[in-house]
Amino acid sequence: MRRSKAEVDRYISSVHSSSPSLKEYLKIQERDPKAHKFLGQLFEKEGEVDKAVGCYKRSVDLNPAQKDLVLKVAELLCSKDPTDSRADFWVEKANKLLPGNPAVFNLKEKLLSRQGQQGWNRLFDLLQSELAVRPADVHVNIKLVELYSKDGRLDEAVKHCLSHENKGQLRKSLDWNSVVADTLQEYLAQPGVSNNEKLCRRLKGELLLAHCNLLRLKLSVSGVLPALDALRSFDEAMRSVSATAGGQTDELCEVFGEMRAHLYLHTGTLLLKMAQEREQNWRAVTDLATLCFLLSYQVPRPKLKLTKGDQLAPKLLELMANDRQSQAGHMLLNLSSDPQTFITEVVEAFGNRIGQSSLFELLFGEQSSTSASFMANDDFASINTQVPEFSQLAKWDNGSIMLHGGDLQHLSWLGLQWTLLAQRPALREWLKQLFPRLNLETSKLDTNAPESISLLDLEVFVCGVVFCCHSQLQETAKISCVGQQPFSEPRCLPLPLLRSLSTDRQREWWDALYSLIHKQALTGTSAKLRMVVQHGLSSIRAGEKHGLQPALAISWAQHLSQMGMEVNSYYDQKEYIGRSVHYWKAALPLLDKIKNRRSIPEPLDPLFIHFSNRDIQISIVKGYEEEAMIGFASLLDVEGKTEEAISTLETINNVSSSWHLARAISDKTILPQLPISMEEVMDLLNEVNQQLEEIGEIAEEKEEKGGARRAPTRSTPETTATFSRINFPTTSPNKSTVSPSKIHLMSPKTPPHWVEDQKSLLQMLCQQVEALKNEVHDLKHNSSGNLGSPHHQMYGDSYGADGLQEPYTPVPSFQAPQLTGRVSK
Repeated sequence: MRRSKAEVDRYISSVHSSSPSLKEYLKIQERDPKAHKFLGQLFEKEGEVDKAVGCYKRSVDLNPAQKDLVLKVAELLCSKDPTDSRADFWVEKANKLLPGNPAVFNLKEKLLSRQGQQGWNRLFDLLQSELAVRPADVHVNIKLVELYSKDGRLDEAVKHCLSHENKGQLRKSLDWNSVVADTLQEYLAQPGVSNNEKLCRRLKGELLLAHCNLLRLKLSVSGVLPALDALRSFDEAMRSVSATAGGQTDELCEVFGEMRAHLYLHTGTLLLKMAQEREQNWRAVTDLATLCFLLSYQVPRPKLKLTKGDQLAPKLLELMANDRQSQAGHMLLNLSSDPQTFITEVVEAFGNRIGQSSLFELLFGEQSSTSASFMANDDFASINTQVPEFSQLAKWDNGSIMLHGGDLQHLSWLGLQWTLLAQRPALREWLKQLFPRLNLETSKLDTNAPESISLLDLEVFVCGVVFCCHSQLQETAKISCVGQQPFSEPRCLPLPLLRSLSTDRQREWWDALYSLIHKQALTGTSAKLRMVVQHGLSSIRAGEKHGLQPALAISWAQHLSQMGMEVNSYYDQKEYIGRSVHYWKAALPLLDKIKNRRSIPEPLDPLFIHFSNRDIQISIVKGYEEEAMIGFASLLDVEGKTEEAISTLETINNVSSSWHLARAISDKTILPQLPISMEEVMDLLNEVNQQLEEIGEIAEEKEEKGGARRAPTRSTPETTATFSRINFPTTSPNKSTVSPSKIHLMSPKTPPHWVEDQKSLLQMLCQQVEALKNEVHDLKHNSSGNLGSPHHQMYGDSYGADGLQEPYTPVPSFQAPQLTGRVSK
């Protein structure tokens, strides 16, 4: 049984008086490594480092496989002041036993740092080698930048900062962004930098980005003061750059415009944070926060000049524009139950100099000077009162996914926003960006192997996280998806202000999966990550002892069923509806327990927590059972078993079943009535085109020989046979059946849109066939009319009059299918 460190410490304290007995034992069993290790722990607890190191060394000599004990000896020797001379040996020994271990690296760095300037060269080499293994390690990168600055190599420090800013690997680190901002400010303060205008303008843009990231990260820290200080620095930096940003239409100009939008986005978030921390009331900040979000949302997007390579991956500014419009747009819909009226009133009252002054005074106080503030001198005119549209919000959401790099908090927040709007989030589009190589579904649904993970597993997981955080939000705040009281707390706070929307276990599973798929797992951790993913898949796929709440399994089934009705691919539709049926089968036994008034226990550590406000009442169990039967019938219909689907639907008596029944019957009656398959029509067109090409080639050859003279043509036996063998069957059950991917996109009152599309296509093809037939006939007629001309003497040997009088078999007339229950003749 594994014990925590606190339990071990308590145990050591309890046996502290037994140290003499342990020493007596070692006199008898002096080659027991465990006893020496235990005695060393007692000495370490007493603060006798030398004695503890001696016991640990003896234990390692008896059992060299104790890697953790070697590291313990190295840590104890490095902790002594001055450093013990044996520390280098034990640190190097630990490095050989534990290659790539961060703790070993920290010890080596500590030893080299104590050597002063003499150890800097070795420390540079150590940091560079460590970055090759862990390029996204915050501590190593910060240490390297600080070392560059201390050594007077500020240009190299700036170059290293910019290289990581372009990659975006450390965007979420508060310490790293602080170092970047300080380094850039120090470099720009040097007198020689201003001579290089191009470099200076680029560094000013990078400095604004660093200030923006600092403010965003400090909004997530408890307390208003750190975020307020970061806002003041960002505001003053914007003011200092505003004089030079508009001089040229370069990258700095675009960065400045986008940073203006983010300044107002984070200002609105900070105002709500003040109310959250009870430093202001919600009524006082809601109007001004709405004004800030509106300004942020309406700032024009950057107009970037994309090169050929940039077209494959969006630039950082484009991603940031998507993200701020996504967050600002959702917050505008969150702050009131009637956004259009509320936004109009806010703009009328505060979209002027009065609102600008009120915003500045609320943030920085009445006594603060406005000369160094960008917001106090900005132009608030021409603010549009248009509410964000759902289609635009969906576009910005989809474009912001890659900026957050698969952050579960961001995905959950976006999903929660659409749930509060009573809309279904576009989880599929988001996940396809993060995991482009995953298949939609797996054939090994009964296993928990990480190799079998699919996009549907991830969609179900994120859907479950959104379900849980929405249930928690309703349970704690007592709110629903529609409406709220005016001037109350928003239905959902901005992303930086929310605590984690997922549980520790959900984050652990997601991080483990993301690391495995993108091959970001640290050395020696893959096996543990695989176990975490495997254990979570059992619940996600509703395996044995899944521990799911019935409402969650039903929510998954409903979500997947609706997605299956919307996709255009037959195979995707089958996978979605098939997985939906899988969850209905898992939910039905739980519904039986509810009908029998039996409790459904919650596991001790579930992946998805149960919520009392989601408990299913007995009165609605029958409705869910009928919905499950409709799901089974939908799968039968997709698989082509229409008769079985109709039989199943006829046993259910509700509106939904009637709609599905009418659709299934319509599919059965309409599909077989198409009189000709598309393959045969295309074959006909290809043959006619080929004949026209042959005729054209012959005519060109004759014209080359006889100038402008035109060669007569004749109908060959092969041509006659070609046209005569084309038949038009009245019914083609096999070929005329269109892909079932369109079957479920119709209503019982109107025919599906693909019927009209196919009808139009057939009519167009028929018209082309008739036109080609007439063209062939005209060519034959024109060639016959040239027999009496003087030029006929030249070609008399090759094209006789008898050959030209061969009968021409016309193509049977073809009409578009009549979708009225009768077959065209």
